[in-house]
Amino acid sequence: MDDPSPRTLGLTHWQPPRWWRRFVIAARRANVFLWLELVSIAALVGSVIATYFAFNRTAASDGFLPTMQVSVLLMATLVPAMALLVLVGRRLALRRAAGSTARLHVRLVFFFSMVAALPTLLVAGFAAFLFQTGGDFWFSDDSRGVMENANALAQNYYDANQRDVEQNTITMATDMRDILVRVPITDPDFPDFYAYQAQAREISESAVLQRMPDGSLRTAAILNLTEDNSPLEFSRAALPRLDQGEFAVVAGSPERIEALVAIDPDSGVFLYNARTTEEKMFNSWARAQSIVTAYGRLTSSARTLQLRFNIALVTVSLLLVGVAIWFALRFADRQVEPLTDLVAAARKVGQGNFALRLEGRTGAD
Repeated sequence: MDDPSPRTLGLTHWQPPRWWRRFVIAARRANVFLWLELVSIAALVGSVIATYFAFNRTAASDGFLPTMQVSVLLMATLVPAMALLVLVGRRLALRRAAGSTARLHVRLVFFFSMVAALPTLLVAGFAAFLFQTGGDFWFSDDSRGVMENANALAQNYYDANQRDVEQNTITMATDMRDILVRVPITDPDFPDFYAYQAQAREISESAVLQRMPDGSLRTAAILNLTEDNSPLEFSRAALPRLDQGEFAVVAGSPERIEALVAIDPDSGVFLYNARTTEEKMFNSWARAQSIVTAYGRLTSSARTLQLRFNIALVTVSLLLVGVAIWFALRFADRQVEPLTDLVAAARKVGQGNFALRLEGRTGAD
């Protein structure tokens, strides 16, 4: 029986499938990456234009855009922008490697870009969704209705205070007419009667005014007038309306509600009353007005805030991918530098330079 011939064991190098090699060759001939760059640029420009028109619509320009629309616009901007950034990184890798180790550079750039881009896309989409959800809550019709109802409640309370001051001033003028018949203003007991009439009606400031023959006004009696209050100024503006037949003149401001009623129109005696914001919950009207005004300003700039947030989100996302590409290029340079030095040294040794020595990293690698 013949001995079998010895078989030689060899290591075969793995090669990609034929269809893949053909695809790579066709891609190089067709310059697919250039087409990808052009498509990415066109998609990015189109998404930016679509975003511009979406955020500058005249209809309902003071409200948030729908969540789905904003998410689609964000992804439509991020995906081509990141793809374009990766393709630019590929060009930098090819130029940096100078042809010798371009494949390693490109693979590292692609790997680090994917590691940075995919989580960034997910986080950006989730952050945009959370921001949009919170914005929809605060700027929804329900929230706006709550603000409007609170403002209407405060306004009704303010109007009720105006009517209350008007009615109390009319009643107090009638009582003061009877008091002045019995008690002159110069009587020592008059201030007590006057204070009782004002305190019982929650009047903060009061004054008895008299019109002189020349038409000017003088103050006959005052009660708790503050330094910033000038009843004569309000009374001069209100007297023409009383002369035209109005029974009482009432005006309101964030500081006080003022009313002027005639005690004795024939004698030219008038009663001025004011209720300031220090009385009870009267200042709730001013607070409600300021809250509604601030909410109105915030609502009017809601779409601007939404646009700024999305711009910041896109900027940070692209910055992360850019940092990853920069790190990949630096890492690839560090990895291929010893190999490049070794190839150059081998060429010099082949030329007869046997005294050449290499300096580099030491260790197990």
